[in-house]
Amino acid sequence: MPLPRRPSPRPATCRRLRPSRLRPPPAIPCWRRSSDLRLPARGPGRSPGPPFSRSPHWFRTVSADDPRLMIEPDPEQMLRHLEHLYGGFLDGCQEGRIELAWTDGRDGKLRHAAIFGTDEFDLLAERAAAENRKSGQNVYIGAALRKPDIPPFGRCGDEDFLALTAFYADLDDEGAAAKAKTLYRGCPPTAVVVTGRHPHVRAQLLWRQETPERDPDVCRRQNIAIAEALGGDRTVVNPSRVLRLGGSIAWPAKPGRIVERTEFIAFDDGRPRMYMPGQIARTFPPAQSSLAPASPSPGQSPTPASPAPSTAILNIGSEFDGVSVEACLARVRAGDHWHDNLVRLTGHWIARGWSDAEILAAASSLTLPGWTVEQTVREVTAMIAGGRTKWNVPSPAHRVEDVSAVVPLQPAFLDSLNLAMLPRRRWLLGRSLLRGQLTLLVAPPGVGKSTHGIARAVAVATGRNLTGETVHEQVRAWIYNTEDDADELKRRLGAVLLHGSIPFAEVKDRVALNSGADRPLLFARADRNGTVVRLPDVDACIARIREHGIGLFVVDPFIETHELDENSNEQIKAVAVMFREVARAADCAVLLVHHTAKPPQGSSDGHAGNMNTARGASALVGVARVVQTLFAMSEKDAERHGVAKEDRHRYLRLDDAKANLGLTSPEARWFRKAGVALPNGDEVGVLVPEDLQRSAGEDGPEASDLHHTIVAVLLARTAAAEITVNAAARLLAWSDDERFHRYRYTDEQGHQRVKRFLRDAVKAAAQAGIAVISGGKSHGFTCDASTTPPLLRRFETPVAPADLAAQKPDFTEEDDL
Repeated sequence: MPLPRRPSPRPATCRRLRPSRLRPPPAIPCWRRSSDLRLPARGPGRSPGPPFSRSPHWFRTVSADDPRLMIEPDPEQMLRHLEHLYGGFLDGCQEGRIELAWTDGRDGKLRHAAIFGTDEFDLLAERAAAENRKSGQNVYIGAALRKPDIPPFGRCGDEDFLALTAFYADLDDEGAAAKAKTLYRGCPPTAVVVTGRHPHVRAQLLWRQETPERDPDVCRRQNIAIAEALGGDRTVVNPSRVLRLGGSIAWPAKPGRIVERTEFIAFDDGRPRMYMPGQIARTFPPAQSSLAPASPSPGQSPTPASPAPSTAILNIGSEFDGVSVEACLARVRAGDHWHDNLVRLTGHWIARGWSDAEILAAASSLTLPGWTVEQTVREVTAMIAGGRTKWNVPSPAHRVEDVSAVVPLQPAFLDSLNLAMLPRRRWLLGRSLLRGQLTLLVAPPGVGKSTHGIARAVAVATGRNLTGETVHEQVRAWIYNTEDDADELKRRLGAVLLHGSIPFAEVKDRVALNSGADRPLLFARADRNGTVVRLPDVDACIARIREHGIGLFVVDPFIETHELDENSNEQIKAVAVMFREVARAADCAVLLVHHTAKPPQGSSDGHAGNMNTARGASALVGVARVVQTLFAMSEKDAERHGVAKEDRHRYLRLDDAKANLGLTSPEARWFRKAGVALPNGDEVGVLVPEDLQRSAGEDGPEASDLHHTIVAVLLARTAAAEITVNAAARLLAWSDDERFHRYRYTDEQGHQRVKRFLRDAVKAAAQAGIAVISGGKSHGFTCDASTTPPLLRRFETPVAPADLAAQKPDFTEEDDL
């Protein structure tokens, strides 16, 4: 709840206006209102008055089609806008002033303004509505607080800036507002002012800060970064900027516009109501600031010490600046404002990660005639210190490799080959996840790929078979989901633990959950020339994985980790190689979760197991060593496996699409969706491995082999004279024999179950009279179906040598044990 504001220590500013400014606004031509505009008092120091009438009565004296008859300023929206910007804690800026500005109705120029205190919202809204009713007078609000000692009237400039409470972006181009929703990177705006909807939607986005920003240069650079990222107007960034006041009438000033009322929209969808310091900068990194290009004045001789400060933005060689490195170097060598341009270069080198020694070595060669290298080093050292302090960028410790130690390129002929001494591939899970390699899981949205990734992470962290795949190595896992918030990730993890009856102690300090809603993960972006720029998150991931001994890194989804053209093979290959570098440098398995291009329904016989179904450029699947697809069950699959039509939506199929390090499996692995009730009342889905029985016409040749295997394994695993059919099936399914794992599952209550197919197969094997000959005896089971439950009874019959030589045994232990 917003903190109460202190009353202003001086009289209300709008009451100190000149007498001419205190006169009531002139009546609107051609129409009159029957009710006064008065707002209810909203706190200490507010002027009371009769309630504001939401539906004022107008006496029409103009034509019926005049648009002004249908539109009115909305002071309540204005108040909500003001509360959002300047309500609550202002960190010592409560004495700041708010500028209300409006255009002249005669020529449309923005020349009028009045100043209000932070405790005068009602008066400001009243004045804004009164001015806005006049035809052609658009009203605006200062985006930033002004200094307390400014005059109580007249427009403000950048020199009057005190603090900015919310970063902002102005989206005026067609389609920009809609596109921006896909580019928030986990930091959506805290409020939006819709400035118009005709001929297209236009909006101003606000990011309220917990602590107002007092540095105007930081405000300018941050607003530029947001505008660049979202396609906004880069000119609407300066500290003294005024923005549309929500709830005001937008009188058209451009062709194609109509009279509309702007809208102030706040959100109640779980997004932050304000952002912590630095959070927006991490999501939309601003360019560094420096000096603008300067040209010498007539008659001025070049000198290394003639700075001409400027507040322009610089990020040489990037989309934020039109100055190239070559042009800046040319100016330095020509003595054209040597100091200014070398400051620019130094800032550029710091931003590119150069060490102090590298910068000094490069700058030494730029010493002008008449100056010494020592003087250059001394000046540049001061520039470096200032830049690193301002941007908090320490000097990196680069290791210089010994070039002489590089092995020359030579063909490597083999003298010998000892296959027994070759290291084995270090699989973590099944034939899907491998240390040092990149695995790609391709699936449509909403199928369950994120849930499957969490289950795999828990499997390798606990050593439990949760996905129907063998756990080869128990390791720590790190899940970085850039779509869902942290609470949703915890719900999904909790559902996996509850369904598998896994205590939290088994995953404590072994499974890490990171949400892109808290801190986006960004590996690469493209500059204005289309060159892929590697970002610091790549090396940060490698360092953290090494530090914590993580064996599996799950990134979900891939599309959120870069700002590249997803259809460019060159750009996508570059970022895919970065993920492969993480796998190799950190010695871990990397699982990238990726979207499909189609089909939109999430199920397709033509796309399951097809690596080309991946969205965007095909270079991604080329870099990955293992590619798998996850699709919902199709109608043909349901018919083939005898699944009812109403249950089809509960099944998923996982198919191998590419396996450079082994054979792809021709059979799909099936999963069934199950709901798990959490203690808080939520129901969360999990994926349960499922072995779908083939239709009777398909499994004839294999049934006999299965029956022989059942008899042989039961003889080896139990010495009991009698055992129920259900107990025998359970003994097989929940043993360590992986051949029978497909016939087991865990129900929604966490109980271990056996599929009916295996119970029927055990019964059929006994009824077939299959025997295993060993030690001169025939061993097997008979089935007594007359009992409840049915019983298997063990038999052991001697075999005469003559009979043994005359007949071929049905099966021997050595065949399948």
